[in-house]
Amino acid sequence: MEIFMTFIVYSFVGWIWETFYCSFKDRHFVFRGFLLGPYCPVYGFGVSAVLLLVPDTGNLFSLYLNTIVIVTVVEFIGSWILEKFFNMKLWDYSTLPFNIEGRVAVPVSLFWGVGCIILIKLVNPPVQNWIHDFNELTHSWGVILILIIFLADLVSTFIFTISTKKEVLAMIDDSDKENAAIKEFRLKHLFANHETAANRIKVLELLKNKPLKLKHYNLRRILKNYPNMNLTKKR
Repeated sequence: MEIFMTFIVYSFVGWIWETFYCSFKDRHFVFRGFLLGPYCPVYGFGVSAVLLLVPDTGNLFSLYLNTIVIVTVVEFIGSWILEKFFNMKLWDYSTLPFNIEGRVAVPVSLFWGVGCIILIKLVNPPVQNWIHDFNELTHSWGVILILIIFLADLVSTFIFTISTKKEVLAMIDDSDKENAAIKEFRLKHLFANHETAANRIKVLELLKNKPLKLKHYNLRRILKNYPNMNLTKKR
């Protein structure tokens, strides 16, 4: 029960961090997260894995290195699962140095390492005390209720993903066709005059900014709040 609550708490902390950071950067509220609830499981898995697998021996440098390894592995696996089972890539570090398939990158891992050290040393002790008091107060029924809500969210999201996979893949196919048409247009009009070139730019901008007509709220929300997200075909 305590492990699950640790996972939930840090999933919520991760959601707060991502939502605050992205909202501040984009200057409007951005509801981050793949699930409907206010939690980002990759953060929960990452911190929980660090707390379970990395012993705090008092050697800060060793703790930092071990933490970097754990969070990098968790982030890579999380990215792979999203792409493999949901045909989605919610983050892409391809432009950063020392990245692996755009899933993880050394600068990001170094940053997460610092964040985890702060959590382990300063945040986690009071969090564990709160979890203990919460379990005592609710006689574990509160944990069971949270577990039911989380599983319902997870299952409904999975069902939604399966039901919308055709829609997503159709979007990708349409996008591929548009890109092919644009490429063919460019080749045909390679020596076009300035006016035609200007018109072509307008067409490209319209295609790029064309609104997506999607039926499902969660997919619309994800696409809106993850502007750099890639939709991938199943491999």
